[in-house]
This record gives sequence, structure tokens and C-alpha cells, in this order.
Amino acid sequence: MSLEETLRDDPETVASIIDHTNVDPTATEAEIRKLCTEVREYGFCSAVVVPYHAQLADELVGDGANVVAVVGFPYGIQNSAAKRAEIESLTGSVDEFDMVMNRTAFANDDEETVIEDVKAATEAAGDRTLKCIIESPTLSESEIQRAAALVEAGGADFVKTAVGYDGPTDPAEIGAIRNGIEGDTGIKASGGIGSFEEALEMVSAGASRIGASSGVEIYESTQ
Repeated sequence: MSLEETLRDDPETVASIIDHTNVDPTATEAEIRKLCTEVREYGFCSAVVVPYHAQLADELVGDGANVVAVVGFPYGIQNSAAKRAEIESLTGSVDEFDMVMNRTAFANDDEETVIEDVKAATEAAGDRTLKCIIESPTLSESEIQRAAALVEAGGADFVKTAVGYDGPTDPAEIGAIRNGIEGDTGIKASGGIGSFEEALEMVSAGASRIGASSGVEIYESTQ
């Protein structure tokens, strides 16, 4: 049974693919505690936080879910050494990383730097999952395909659509990513997803993970 069929048959299982997110730079400890309580209560896949809150999130979710930290956030302009250092500093408390692609290198058609940037992060992550954000709402279809191919060449486990600052993700962007990759690289959809039906559209297009600050709303819209 496909993921789409599973979700249609049992909508509440959508919680298992949601990365419940709070990466607001002004998020308080109380807000992160609330996020992690919801992760455990609803059975979300993970709690996504900024590096500052990673240790707290790890303590709060324990073995009940993964902790995801954002890296090179939100524009990806940091050099590879900085991204590697950020990943390595979070070794003890983070299970997965959502790293922003070097968008400046991509805009300048410097494909080698884009690939090497992803490779550096992949090496630093080791056996932990690395997702690479391409900010697809800002790209054309052909650019999305090219960015996805570069991320795959760099060895990332997932291509992720967006940080959510430049507009919502459209299911067509998921299709473009799928057309740009060849292997087992996953796709994470994020940006403006607020209901089960919207999440299902992303899964139907090829996503296997959903990133959202509105995880509770997505879950409750299945009722």
C-alpha cells in the first residue's frame, strides 16, 4: 500500500510523517515546551527547532520522536565550514538536520559549490538524516529540477521545498523535484501546509514528509 493509500485509509496516521515545527527566532522556552508536548501527544515524527533549542527539545521528546535542527538557516549563505561546524556542534542532541542549500552559489550557476556544500553537510551528519532546502517557491520548474539534482548529487537524504518565508509550497513543486531526482532521495514538503487535505495533496505529488508549524491543525482536520 502506498503512503497516499495509507493516509486515505487511516487519515490520523498523517501524524507519523509530520515534522512539527517552531523555528521562530524569538521562540521562548515555554513555546518549545508546548511544541514538544504536542509532538509526544499527537505522535508526530519530530520536533523541528533552531539550534539554540535543540538540547531542550531532546530532553523533552526523549526517545518518543526525533529532534530536527535547522542549519544555515534561513538563506543558506553560510560557507560549508560554518555549516559543518554547526552540524558537528549538535551531535549529542539532534537526529536530523534541515539545511538550506547555498542559494547564492545556485543563483550564480556555481553547481560545484552547491554539490560540495551538501557533501560537507552529509559527511558531518554521518548516519543522521540530512534534508536540504532549495526554496522552491522562488524557483522556476527547470530550476527546481536542477536544484533537486544537485542536492541528490551531494548525497542528501531528502530534498525539502522551503523554509516558509517566500510563499507557500505548491504541489507542482513536488512534482518538479520528483522529476529532478533519480534514486531513493525523499521529498519533504513545507511552507503553508495547514490541513490534512493540503498535506495529502503533497503526498499525492510525491512527498513522504511534511513540515509544518500547524501540525495540530493538520491532525485535527482529519477528524
